[in-house]
Amino acid sequence: MIPDEPDPHSPRRATFRVSLRHGMYLLIEKLLRWCINPRFRARLLRLLGAKIGSNVRVYEVQLFNLEEGFRNLQLGDNVHVGPGCHLDLTGRLTIGARSTLSPAVTILTHADPGASHGSRIALFYPPRTAAVSIGNDCWLGASVTVLAGCTIHDCVVIGAGSVVTHDAPSGYLVAGVPARTKSALTLGGNIKP
Repeated sequence: MIPDEPDPHSPRRATFRVSLRHGMYLLIEKLLRWCINPRFRARLLRLLGAKIGSNVRVYEVQLFNLEEGFRNLQLGDNVHVGPGCHLDLTGRLTIGARSTLSPAVTILTHADPGASHGSRIALFYPPRTAAVSIGNDCWLGASVTVLAGCTIHDCVVIGAGSVVTHDAPSGYLVAGVPARTKSALTLGGNIKP
C-alpha cells in the first residue's frame, strides 16, 4: 500500500506557511533594531516593502503585528520617528512629509480585546482594524498614543502624553486624555496647512 502524498494545499500546510512567514517577519524586525543608523534602517524598511520617502530617519522602534510584513507602513519625505516608538502594522499607517514622532509614541491600527483566545469581551467590543493617517508637518510629543482609525490632519501638534481618540483638525494644538483641540497654532499669524 502506497502512503498518501500530503496535499500541498491543505489548510494545515497553509497555516504552517503563514506562521513561518510571520515568524520570519518577526525575526527581521528584531534584526532591524540592531541597525545603529536611523537612515540605514529607513532604507532597509524600504527594501522590505514599506513605502519610505527620502531623508527619513527611523530610530530604534518596535514594529508589531507584522502579518502583512512591512507594506502597511508609509513614511513621507523628511519624516523623523524617534526612539522607543511602537508602531502597529495590522492596518495601514501613513505619516506625511516633515512630520516628527517624539520618543515613545504609540500608534495602533487595530483594537482587539482578545478574540483570538476566546475573550467574552470581544462579543461587546468586536475586533477591528482601521488605518491611521498623520498629515504633513505634524509633531507628536513624547508618549503620545494614537488609537486605530484616527486621522491627524496637516500642521498639528499633539501635546506630550496625550491620547488621540478622534480626528485632529489642521493647524491646531491638540492635547489631553482624551486629546481635545486647545488652540490654533500661530507663528506670527496662523499656520496655513
